[in-house]
Amino acid sequence: MKKLLEQIITCLASLMLVFSFNISTSIHDFSSYDTYENIKYMSSDYFKGRLTGTLENREIEEYIKLKFLENDLKPFMEEYTDSFTTSFPEKINGQPYLFVSDGKGNKIEEFAYGKDFKEDMMNFKNNKFTFSKNSQVYMQENILQANDGDDLFLIYSSKEQGLKFRSSFLKDCPWSMCIIVEDSILNKIKEYVAKGYYINGFVPYKTSETTISNVMGLIEGKNPDKHPIIISAHFDHLGTDLNNTIYNGALDNASGTAFMLELIKYLKSLGTPDRDILFVAFNAEEFGCVGSEEFVSKYKNEIQNSKVFNFDMIGSNNAVPLTIMGGVNDNEDTSFMRSISATCHSEDIQFKYLFQDSSDHKAFRTNNIDAITFCDDDISRIHTPNDTIDNIDIDNIDRCYLVASKQIIKNAFGGNPLLMYYKQIISVCILIILIIFIKNLISKK
Repeated sequence: MKKLLEQIITCLASLMLVFSFNISTSIHDFSSYDTYENIKYMSSDYFKGRLTGTLENREIEEYIKLKFLENDLKPFMEEYTDSFTTSFPEKINGQPYLFVSDGKGNKIEEFAYGKDFKEDMMNFKNNKFTFSKNSQVYMQENILQANDGDDLFLIYSSKEQGLKFRSSFLKDCPWSMCIIVEDSILNKIKEYVAKGYYINGFVPYKTSETTISNVMGLIEGKNPDKHPIIISAHFDHLGTDLNNTIYNGALDNASGTAFMLELIKYLKSLGTPDRDILFVAFNAEEFGCVGSEEFVSKYKNEIQNSKVFNFDMIGSNNAVPLTIMGGVNDNEDTSFMRSISATCHSEDIQFKYLFQDSSDHKAFRTNNIDAITFCDDDISRIHTPNDTIDNIDIDNIDRCYLVASKQIIKNAFGGNPLLMYYKQIISVCILIILIIFIKNLISKK
């Protein structure tokens, strides 16, 4: 009886070994190295910061579409792109200036672009101002807000980042233009205003309209009637300043886009999923999550029961936990959040919760569609020229993959344990067979 039991166990272990080995030979292993190289490419100087509305942003859009086609993704609703119109900051001719003048128009002091002041990106409804204390002026420690006609302008300083930081562009921003200055310059400007002098500023940008696109591609599943699993990331960033300083956006968010592109190869190799898997590369996230809002508005009926895995800032080299970001009305007991946190616990991954509408999950959660963003919540370098490939860590790319892959398999492949744990199964089966073989060998002696 004991020998029969050993034979049954050996047979089962051998079968599981064969099944798992066959799976291992057909699966494309997720490569954090390839992901890193793709982050490096998309955040290179060639793409000049991928600002929405620029040629370089369009080139990245075409690159992503090419990758979708190379991996044989199918169009979603017969389309690979989802086009829409949005506002964007367009550079125009002219030299920026910020200077102080007296009542006769004589220059009292002129400040240097890139050294004393720079544009912030929030809006350019009006790119020129002149104001004095006779205007409606409001001053606090690090801000000066002034009216010039119907326009409201902001001059502010940032002690933490100086002139490096660049805000997102927001077409509904209450200010017509924002200028960031060094702290000492702001104090000077306040003193000049108090003495009755005029403050004059101009930045050669204007708010224009352009047509841009999200990129979409589908792995077809067994049941097309089920709403798809959605895997997403935004590919736009903040472009360059007027000195041609590049905001490369490696962590934010070449990383999430590259992560998504590598996931395509891995998930395609797993076979046919139970339901469609839809990959979406969003544009204009840095303009207030415009691309994802357009997508959800257009396709809401086709995705109402979807589950969304969004990737935004993956692979920071700072010691930060993996962040699971939900919407502002979510909490730790939200069903989708609980499922993902359980995977983190089972894989011994340090993580934290964050409940903010600061990435592309926002549009989905606003429409009651299950969605989270995986994120390395490291804001020390984002939106500055320091967000480069040098600060990307491969181990933290792998950390996110360990959790995300199991969650996606759970939702798209019925939680098939052979797909999730085939490597461990191979090791255990080999160990069982070896133990029984050695035991029988010893018994014969």
